[in-house]
Amino acid sequence: MNKSESIIFEYLYNECKKQKEQGKIKSIGCSTMEIANALNLQRSNVSAVLNKLCKEGKIFKLKGKPIIYTVNMSTEADTSIENKQNAILPAINFDNIIGSNKSLKKSIQQAKAAILYPPNGLHTLLLGPTGVGKTMFAELMYKFAIEKGIISPNAPFISFNCADYANNPQLLIAHLFGSKKGSYTGADRDRIGLVDKANGGILFLDEVHRLPPEGQEMLFTLIDKGIYTPLGDIEKKKIGKILIICATTEDVDSSLLTTFTRRIPMTINIPPLKDRTLEERFELICEFFKTEAKRIGKEITVSTNTLRSLLLYSCPGNVGQLKSDIQLGCANSFLKYVSQGKKKIEVHSTDFSNNVRQGLVLYKQYSDKIDKIIKDNVSLSFKPKGTKLMLKSADSNLPDNFYESIEKRIQELKERGVEEEDINFTMSIDIKNYFNRYIKKFEHEVNKEELSKIVDNSIITIIEDFLKTASEQLKRIFPSKVFYGLCLHVSSSIERIYQQKNIINHNLAEIIQKHGKEYGLALSLASKLEKKFNIKIPADEVGFIAMFLCFDENEEILTSKPIIVVAAHGRSTASSMAEVANKLVGSNNVFAYDMNLDKKPKIAYKEIKDLIITNHQGSGVILLVDMGSLRMFGELISEETGIEIRVIDMVSTLLVIECARKALTNNNIHEICEEVKSTVSFLNNYNISFTQTYIPNKDNIIITTCLTGEGSAVKLKNMIEERINLNEKDIQVVPISASDKKEMYNTINILSKNKKIIAIVGTVNPNIYDIPFISAAELFSDSNFIRIKNIVNRIKTPEDFYKDIFEGLENEVELNIADFKPLCIDFIDKIKENITKDIDIYTVSGLILHLACAIIRANNKEEVRNCPKREEIIDVYSKEYDYVKNALSQIEHFYHINFSEDEICYILMIILSISV
Repeated sequence: MNKSESIIFEYLYNECKKQKEQGKIKSIGCSTMEIANALNLQRSNVSAVLNKLCKEGKIFKLKGKPIIYTVNMSTEADTSIENKQNAILPAINFDNIIGSNKSLKKSIQQAKAAILYPPNGLHTLLLGPTGVGKTMFAELMYKFAIEKGIISPNAPFISFNCADYANNPQLLIAHLFGSKKGSYTGADRDRIGLVDKANGGILFLDEVHRLPPEGQEMLFTLIDKGIYTPLGDIEKKKIGKILIICATTEDVDSSLLTTFTRRIPMTINIPPLKDRTLEERFELICEFFKTEAKRIGKEITVSTNTLRSLLLYSCPGNVGQLKSDIQLGCANSFLKYVSQGKKKIEVHSTDFSNNVRQGLVLYKQYSDKIDKIIKDNVSLSFKPKGTKLMLKSADSNLPDNFYESIEKRIQELKERGVEEEDINFTMSIDIKNYFNRYIKKFEHEVNKEELSKIVDNSIITIIEDFLKTASEQLKRIFPSKVFYGLCLHVSSSIERIYQQKNIINHNLAEIIQKHGKEYGLALSLASKLEKKFNIKIPADEVGFIAMFLCFDENEEILTSKPIIVVAAHGRSTASSMAEVANKLVGSNNVFAYDMNLDKKPKIAYKEIKDLIITNHQGSGVILLVDMGSLRMFGELISEETGIEIRVIDMVSTLLVIECARKALTNNNIHEICEEVKSTVSFLNNYNISFTQTYIPNKDNIIITTCLTGEGSAVKLKNMIEERINLNEKDIQVVPISASDKKEMYNTINILSKNKKIIAIVGTVNPNIYDIPFISAAELFSDSNFIRIKNIVNRIKTPEDFYKDIFEGLENEVELNIADFKPLCIDFIDKIKENITKDIDIYTVSGLILHLACAIIRANNKEEVRNCPKREEIIDVYSKEYDYVKNALSQIEHFYHINFSEDEICYILMIILSISV
């Protein structure tokens, strides 16, 4: 704020505060003329400042004649100007929020309609995954309601997360609706609820799916009749005039009562970060860096590769995670600034976690889109008062600068302490960018006569002949810029070799692997140059020459992957299959389209086409459909858009998973479709579920592999299951294909995340540390399966486990184990059945030992030390506490003892892994 803005804002703030203290309720604030007269300023100047403050969200404009300007006084800070500004809502509104005209446009239109709907607005449900900004969106709805005069400027906005008391429904309901003294344990006085506090304003209920059914039902009366009853005070009816905004990350149909959702007429979807445009994501990134620059009070410069990483990395936590990751990166760079005495704060990709840096891996795939947003020779500098573009020093037209740029960049990375592996990876991307910038200098045709003044004529002739040969063999026409660029580059290279300077190409391995023909032709040119100039051209330089042959202005990205689109009739048929596939395969390459039964095919066609255009990556689309007109869409969309599409009908979850799995390691949609058809048919014939393959229901698994597909792997599975009784040992055999190594390792990685792989049997040894491998040949030669039986026998059953523990206890405690064992096992089974199934062997061991000692203490009437979390456990985990107490009654009856409250709390702490 400048001086005049601060004076006007402070005057308005103080006036609003004074009017509120005097008991004024409506139209708190001042008109333009009132402020102008009070401060002896020109009305036009005051009007301009007020409109600016309004646009920035620092003040509100109330309808009426004259227009009244006001400050939100619902949350008051101290009297400093800075804190007065912080006391108001964030300086954003529906008109200037990022994405207001793009991905959030529909959501904002719905929100405005909900607020403006007569007479008092519509109750609203916000849907979206964690971190998309549902709380902020609710606050913007509140702000919009004030701006439009729907609620008064000092109307409350009460926010509550239902998850905070989810384990104690009574306390949760009391917190919301208030309670009468004595209505529950610990209710020592009458309490006012949040509904009461929100009266006349907006109540925001986050994670509303955690609200128990009885709590949802209590909201019915409030929504329908505007009355509610505090907990334990049946006779007292209270009136509440509030607008309810709810939010959830869960599926509405399965997590909320139908009778509740039908009372919420407006449902608004807030899109996840992955569904928002890259331009929006870039705006968000810039906004967060601006915030950090203001927070630190210093200029922050952000490198190009940092911006690329942040634009492309997987961010499942959405906008919230993006903001946190940027804060962490800024914190790391600030630490270097302070500890190493750097002149300015520079944020590089190495300041972020590995997860963020992985975004750079995708740059080649999306370089065409990213380069439109971030120019390669531009970095961004964020100042506490604004942002500016910083152009890096432009490359000169001297040919040798191509190498000098690379050397300078490598030296810069080394000085920053970047590891060799990361330098190689960064340079593999940067070299391509340097190359493209270099060759694009020759946009306009250069006169050959002028070229001969700086390049030897013999080089020009050799290059001309070379490109003619290359054009014939590669069946490709080269633009003139390739000719001129290559001439200058070769001339520079020869000079560099004469000077005995190093030539390093970090892209060499990729060029040889992916562009073998071009590299072979480059070798022939190198041979001619070596003979002509009596030099030795290194392989790295041959790689650079090959890059000229690979240059294509309309080049399609080779590293892109096919996408899978599932289109099916029904409300969530396709979504369910896509969700399962993405979760099991560990990819995000499956997209869903749910077609309502009453939707017209013409509309469905357009929506599916838009879905494909938005998400396809350049390697084609596999469209999986169930029936009807959807079968015809693939061919029509392909003809209209030019995108290669293969259609498979009779879609099933198994089919979707197989397509998703193979698309990770193969970018040929035709090969994928043929392989999938045969694989799915085979698995169906053998009655094998792919879900079994990816989510075994046993804790221990044996993997069988086959080089030619899954056929032999299934036979090996059947052989093992016929010869060895695995059920007793909680073991399952999972057949997988080893025909594609990447796919095989991907599958093994997924399986190993949640299960213990005790052995791999098959024709291919994946050489995985600490997992024994048994070849198929060894299995056939050993008719008794001795080796695999030995491995299986080492796996303990639950019975073995209990036997070891109780035998160990016999010499440690003064207790009859024969009596104690069945009582203890029965107690543990009840706990697993009713409180938590996720209780590991270490917890069970500790629980058994503690229970034995507790019985001895009770028998000896020893005092149990006070549990430091007793009150909290009884309050928060009251249901679990009551169950444990009841489950222990059999043990108490047998031993004629009574466990104290503290003892029961200690036992519950062990079960729920609650730390002291």
